[in-house]
Amino acid sequence: MCVAHPCGRSRADVRARKSVYMRRMRALALCLAAVSLAASAFASDDIVVTAERRAIAASRVPSNAAALSAADLEAIGAQAGSEALNRFPGVAIHRGSGMESLPAIRSPVLTGGQGAGSFLILEDGVPIRAPGFANINQLFETSLDFAGRVEVTRGPGSALYGANAVHGLVNVLTPKAGDGDRIEVELGQWGRRRVTGRADHGPFIAALDARKEEGWRDQAGLEEQHALVGFDLERASWTLAGRIAAVNLAQETAGFVEGTNAYRDRARARANANPEAYRDSRALRAHLTANRYLGEGWRLQVTPFARTIDTDLLLHFLPSRALEETAQRGGGVQTALYYDPNPDVSLAFGVDADRTRATLRETQSRATQPAGYVRGLHYDYAVEAEVLALYAQANWAFTPGWRLVAGARGERTTYDYDNRAPTGDVGRFRRVADRRDRFETVTPKLGLIREFGDWEEGGQRGSAWLNFARGARAPQAADLYSLQTLQQPGDQKAETIDSVELGSRFLLGGARIEAAVYAMEKDNAAFRNADGFTVPFAKARHRGVELSAEAPLTTQLSLSGWVSYARHTYAFSDPSTRAGESIRSGDDVDTAPRWTSNIRATWRPTMTTSTELEWVHMGRYFTNAANTRVYPGHDVLNLRARLALSPRVDLAAAVRNVTDKAYAERADFAFGADRYFPAEPRTFSVSLALKR
Repeated sequence: MCVAHPCGRSRADVRARKSVYMRRMRALALCLAAVSLAASAFASDDIVVTAERRAIAASRVPSNAAALSAADLEAIGAQAGSEALNRFPGVAIHRGSGMESLPAIRSPVLTGGQGAGSFLILEDGVPIRAPGFANINQLFETSLDFAGRVEVTRGPGSALYGANAVHGLVNVLTPKAGDGDRIEVELGQWGRRRVTGRADHGPFIAALDARKEEGWRDQAGLEEQHALVGFDLERASWTLAGRIAAVNLAQETAGFVEGTNAYRDRARARANANPEAYRDSRALRAHLTANRYLGEGWRLQVTPFARTIDTDLLLHFLPSRALEETAQRGGGVQTALYYDPNPDVSLAFGVDADRTRATLRETQSRATQPAGYVRGLHYDYAVEAEVLALYAQANWAFTPGWRLVAGARGERTTYDYDNRAPTGDVGRFRRVADRRDRFETVTPKLGLIREFGDWEEGGQRGSAWLNFARGARAPQAADLYSLQTLQQPGDQKAETIDSVELGSRFLLGGARIEAAVYAMEKDNAAFRNADGFTVPFAKARHRGVELSAEAPLTTQLSLSGWVSYARHTYAFSDPSTRAGESIRSGDDVDTAPRWTSNIRATWRPTMTTSTELEWVHMGRYFTNAANTRVYPGHDVLNLRARLALSPRVDLAAAVRNVTDKAYAERADFAFGADRYFPAEPRTFSVSLALKR
């Protein structure tokens, strides 16, 4: 029953109006913050390596490439990869339990094969997983904890990168020999203990990160270790950089808490309805990058690589609670031949190859559940995958101040599938007979750059770009062969996304401002609907505006950060499912907030102290495809401080979620219930770093 308001409106009307008013005020605050950031900007030109697999000025790239340095990463002291990467405009990775995360780069938060296959994760330019066997949580497998640098490109990658560089790519660059020795010890609440260190001797380098957490939620502890060894040296006319990386994760996973607004109840939020859930993962990777100058402007770069990964995962988020065991063994080679006859012309050609054998076995031990989740073996298969690509890209300054970048990549993906279980349907699971599938994609790129200002003397300067790009990927192997009874083998096609982006980057001495507007159309996407069945041939539209800047307000105080407004909508209709979630063209994709931002105020009262206050804004978003369930969004404040006790000793402390706000890292609606990954309450940590 609604009680009338004195002015004639019901309390429900008043609450609705107040909610709209508060959302508008938050949006206005974000815009005002962006305008204040834009008020002044003074910075130097960045150097990025991801765009061409070698160092190049960002002003020569017709895209939004951005980076965090080793100093940035050390200052952040991220306890999860999302904490660092969400400082990039348009990036809103949602943290799950432990080291798990769900990616979003110029996209909704994507899950399943969509989440795994839409983002290319690299280490030193090499994919950390085979293209058809990615994982939505693969960010924890990188060396981000002691990285020398991390770069992010939003939207489709350049012609030098193919499969999975659809919505964006992340390149984690390992430290180099000569970066110096460093060790840091961190202690925090919920039993957090962590040690991170790196050391180099001559051309050799080693790094280690080890952590242990008891977990804020019940039975949600973890142990994780990362190790890296490598070298940077010159032999004869070759420059060589070799790396071996190892990762081990043993995690007790806390599942969703169910019930509308359950994350607001601290007792319910701490509970773990899936104490049996876990994720165990082991990875070993190696690569060697060899460069040689051939004379007369020619340079050759060759990178052979190898990887092995084993993961055991209890599917706690499905009624089956099945155990999924996956493994992959393989490797390949990347090649690039560069020709730089003069400063105005640069050409790159290359062939990339990747060959992998992967296996998947899924078994349900609990009793048969409704909707066909049957006890016993669901899948058991192996896939031999081969990816072969040919690319070319040109960068041409055709007249003073103007530059054209054009390229194309052709890629062929072949899967040889071997079913090792009885063929046929078991419950809702369809096990198809042995087959061979091939996908061929072509991804052209065309960009135009206008440089302006005094680039030689370091005065006011900047660039603007217009970029057209296509991204494409073959389906993930699990989407092709872990089928449901309503699917037919061979239904899925290669996914494509067409992107146009207009942007401008101003570099005015000591800081910068950057703005970008983009529009993307996605075709032949596949996703799981509310009934848990895969829908092929989905379409989506993505429109957005991003503004980022750095602004020194005084000699001691600076403001930096970004604001993004985006609409991610369905471009097709799907009839009502048994769960009652019809998809209508034009509706928002679920878990796609329109407003997101990350804004930071940094105060440096002395040469040895700094304090940062970070404001993270997550706008409201729909949690189901029918747009009938909503998460209201949240605003979170984080505080970090660092004191240099001496040139070789740093003391740091952090308070995350300063206001002790009850919010959800991720909100979802599935199997008829609202469900959440609740965020930690106010949390303290302190660290001590020694360096030389």
